[in-house]
Amino acid sequence: MKSLIFGYGVTGQSIGRYLEKKGKAFEIYDQNVKGPNISNKLPDQKKLNSYEMIYLSPGINIKKIYPNGEFDKISYLTDIDIFFQEDKSFKIGITGTNGKSTCCYHLHQLLEESQLVGNIGAPVLDNINSCRYSIVELSSFQLEKMKEIQLDLGVLLNISPDHIDHHASFEEYKKVKNRIKESKKTTEESNPKKLWSMITGRPRRLVQDIELKDLPHRHQLIPTNDHMVFINDSKATNLNALQFALNKMSNPYVLILCGDPDKERYESYEIEGPTRVYIFGNHAEEISKKIFHPKKILFHNQGLSSVMRSILKEKYDFQTHILFSPGHPSGQDYKNFEERGDHFIKLAMSSND
Repeated sequence: MKSLIFGYGVTGQSIGRYLEKKGKAFEIYDQNVKGPNISNKLPDQKKLNSYEMIYLSPGINIKKIYPNGEFDKISYLTDIDIFFQEDKSFKIGITGTNGKSTCCYHLHQLLEESQLVGNIGAPVLDNINSCRYSIVELSSFQLEKMKEIQLDLGVLLNISPDHIDHHASFEEYKKVKNRIKESKKTTEESNPKKLWSMITGRPRRLVQDIELKDLPHRHQLIPTNDHMVFINDSKATNLNALQFALNKMSNPYVLILCGDPDKERYESYEIEGPTRVYIFGNHAEEISKKIFHPKKILFHNQGLSSVMRSILKEKYDFQTHILFSPGHPSGQDYKNFEERGDHFIKLAMSSND
């Protein structure tokens, strides 16, 4: 009897590798991926019931795909569920609307014999029983679908509106995020050095002077010429992350925005600080209707290259910072924040040519 991998992105592919190692037969459903053994036709109720087990990828919106409850009584597992069952490491789950990747990344630098898995780093099923400590970044999509929270320590950093397009309401999003409190022990501590002390039982002074490297694409300075400073903050995929970036700015600067504003479904957002705000991409007009700033420059259906050319043509009296902090997920503009961040870095580096 075959199983079904429902969604064949990074997680679905790791589930496939896991099942192959176990010698289990499976089929694959993904609406957007072509290939052998991959069906693009959505399985109906009868087809769903025919599988031994369904392995569900985190980004699948089951309620939207099956609005009549066809999936309600279907047995399924996620990759995290399997990891909980088979992995023997000390598991630290970290979630929050903002800062979870940075917290995971910093803690990993402090905690010897640790691995980064989940929403950051490698898929969990590729790393079963690989380390003493597993630092698992957990998204709301993952927390929503997990059967049971079997974490030794759950860390909830913060909650603010995000992924409302998926969860339908902020209340539902908060409910899902708060599932992390089902862990054996929970905390809202965000300082990675304090977390290290909690986990190891050792005094914080032992790591107090360690300098921690920051994540790529998070307020990353790009060295170029003396007249401009380029800052790659492509990982800012929501308004809270954008505001955090704006609060860090002091020099004269311009801001570049892009991405899909539908995720948070905000009505309006007033930006203070930059001398100009450049908005580009397939969602430029949608963003422009919601963003308020006295000097907005719109590049509808144009790319980042056009924006950068326009910025570089301007004359500046003082050293100016160019802040690329999109404030939204990539949408139709890029595959992900890494791709758009890399593009910005490439364009910034070529500004010296």
